[in-house]
Amino acid sequence: MKMYRVPLLVLLGLGLALSGLVYYYTPVMGYVCLGGSLVITGVTALLLLGVSRRQQKTMDAVFGDNEGASADLVRRVDIPLLLMDLTGRIVWRNEALAAVYDGRRIEEVLPNFDPQRPRVQQVQLAGTDFQVMTMPVHRPNTDRKLLFQFWLDRTEAVHYQRLYTEQMPYVMLVHVDNYEELSADMQFHGAALLAQVERLVAELCRNLGGIYRRYDNGRFLCVLEASQVGKIEKEKFRLLEEARRLETEGGVALSLSIGVGMAPRIAQSEEGARTAMELALGRGGDQAVVRDGGDYRFYGGKKQLDARQSRVKMRLFAKAFRQLVEGGGDVFIMGHRNPDMDCLGAALGVATCVEHSRGRAYIVYSQRNEATADALREMDRLGLSERLLITGEQAMQMLRPNAIVVVVDTQRPMMTDCPPLLTLAEKVVLIDHHRRGADYIENPTLHYLESRASSACEMVTEVLQYYDESVRPEGFVCSALLAGIELDTKQFVFNVGSRTFEAAGYLRRNGADPGVVKAMFQSDFDSFIHVAKTVETARINADGVAIAPCEPGLKDAQLIAARAADELLKVRGVKAAFTLADMGEYINVSGRSFGLINVQMILERLGGGGHLTMAGAQLKGKTMAEAIELLQDAILQRENDTIDSEA
Repeated sequence: MKMYRVPLLVLLGLGLALSGLVYYYTPVMGYVCLGGSLVITGVTALLLLGVSRRQQKTMDAVFGDNEGASADLVRRVDIPLLLMDLTGRIVWRNEALAAVYDGRRIEEVLPNFDPQRPRVQQVQLAGTDFQVMTMPVHRPNTDRKLLFQFWLDRTEAVHYQRLYTEQMPYVMLVHVDNYEELSADMQFHGAALLAQVERLVAELCRNLGGIYRRYDNGRFLCVLEASQVGKIEKEKFRLLEEARRLETEGGVALSLSIGVGMAPRIAQSEEGARTAMELALGRGGDQAVVRDGGDYRFYGGKKQLDARQSRVKMRLFAKAFRQLVEGGGDVFIMGHRNPDMDCLGAALGVATCVEHSRGRAYIVYSQRNEATADALREMDRLGLSERLLITGEQAMQMLRPNAIVVVVDTQRPMMTDCPPLLTLAEKVVLIDHHRRGADYIENPTLHYLESRASSACEMVTEVLQYYDESVRPEGFVCSALLAGIELDTKQFVFNVGSRTFEAAGYLRRNGADPGVVKAMFQSDFDSFIHVAKTVETARINADGVAIAPCEPGLKDAQLIAARAADELLKVRGVKAAFTLADMGEYINVSGRSFGLINVQMILERLGGGGHLTMAGAQLKGKTMAEAIELLQDAILQRENDTIDSEA
C-alpha cells in the first residue's frame, strides 16, 4: 500500500484545489465539490488496498508452496550462514558454516565481535579468509531479537592483495655519510673503498632480487620489493655492520646511512626515502631509518661518530645567516623550555652576531629557573636582561612579517619556549646539536644541525668566528658560552673533539672567565643535600643501570635530577643512570651514560630524545610508580631494541 501513497496524495490535492476554485465563485457548489473529492479519494484508497492485499496473498501462496525448497536452499548454499541471539549464542547454522565451525558461541571465532554493536569483520578459519557481514532480523509478533550473519569467502582477493603488498616497490637510499672526511685523508683511496661499498650494496640487492644504481660518489639508490625490506629489518640492516668492517688505509672508520621509504606509489616512496635519509644524517649517521607512512623505525646508531672535520658547512651557514639578518627585521632567539646554560649561552652568542650587524635581538625567556639563576643575576647587573629578555607573549605581540625566529639547542617544536611563534614567523633559523627525532621543525629557512658537535654553544662559537672577523663578544657572553660547553661535555669529558677545545680557546682569548663559569654551576646547600639523597635512593641492576627517583615536592626538581644523574655516573660499575622528578604536570626523566648504553634510544621509547650519552623525557599523566615501571620496561627491551648501541 505504501507504493500508492503518493498518487493518493496527488489525487486528494487536486480535489482540494478544484473545490477551492469552485468555492471562490459559488460557495455551495464548493462544499459539494469538496465532499465529492473526499468520497472519490476514499473509494480509490479502498480499491487500491484491496489490490495490495490480493497481491500479498498471491505472494504468500507462492512462498508457502515453496517453503520446503527455500529452507533446503538456505541450508545447502555454499555461503556460511548463521543466526545468533544478542548474547552471542548461535541458534542456527547452515551446512557450509558447520563444515568450518561447529561451536555454539560466536566469540570463539570472533573474539572482538560485539552482538550489541555488530560490524564488518575479517576472520581466517580452516585455511579460508572470510569477510563477516551482520544484519538484524526483524520478526513480527515476538520480542526476541536475532542477528543474521553471512560469511563471504575472500581468500582469493586476500591472496592477490597480499601479493600486491609484498611486491610493491620501495626505495632505499644508501650514503657513505663521512665521505668528505675520508676524502680529506691523504692516504684515502676513494675508488678502492667505494668499490668495496658498491660490492656490498650489489650483493644485498642481488640476494633480495632488487636493483641498484650509483648516482654520486658514495651514494646509491636501490629498489626492493616490500617483502624484502621486511627481511632487511629482521636482520637489523646488517649492511651497516658490514660497512664498518671495511678497512681504510688511514685507519679512518667508514659508516653508512640508509633511508627507506614505504608508500603505495614509487614517487612517494622515493620522497619518503629522502626524508628518512635526512633524519638519519640529522641523528649523526651510522644508522638506518625506515619511513612507513607517517611512522619511523630506527636501526643502528651504535656509536658516537668522531667530531666532524669539515668547516665548509659552518662557514656557509655563518655567511648565509649574516645576509639573512642584514636583509631582515628584528630577530627573536628562542631555546627550549626550562633552559640550561647551553641554551642561554647559545642565545647570547646569536644575539651578539645580530647586534654586530646593527640588528635588534630579543631572547625569548618566559620563566626563570635555578639552572641559569646565577647567569641571569649577572645579566641583570650588566643590564643585559632589560635589553634582551622578553616573554613568549611579548614576542608574539612584537613579531612583524619580516622578523626572524632563531631556535637554538632544540629542534622539536613543542619543546620550544613559545611554539606558536614558529607558526607565525615567515623565517625560521635552526641551530642544534641533538640527534634529530621524528618530530622536528620542518622546512626552516636556514639550519645548522650537527649532532657530532659537543653543544649548541660550541656551534654558535664557531659561527661567531666566521660571522665577521671584527666580532668581539663581551666577556660575560664568552663565559656563558664556555659554561654551556662545559655543561654538555661534563667539564670536557664526554663528546669532546679537537674543535671543542678550539672553541674554548677562542672564548678564553676573548675574555671568558673560568671563575665566573664556576660560579654559574654552584648550587645552594639544600640542593646539594637533595642531590645526595636522590643518589642514595638509587637502585642499580646487573647491567649497571641505576634508577633513582627524587623526593616529591622539591623546588628545582628537574635540575636536582639532572645533577643526581651526573653524580651516579661517578659510582664504580654504573654504566647509565636515570633519575626521575615529579614536576606536577609531568614526570621528568634524565638519562646519562658513558656511551656504552645509548640513553637516547631508551628514552625515545618514552617520547623523549637527546644524545647517546645524555637524554631526557617527560611523561604526562603518570604517577612516579607508573613512570618508573615504564622506564624499567624500556630498559629491559634494550637488548631487543632495533637501535640498541650495544648490539
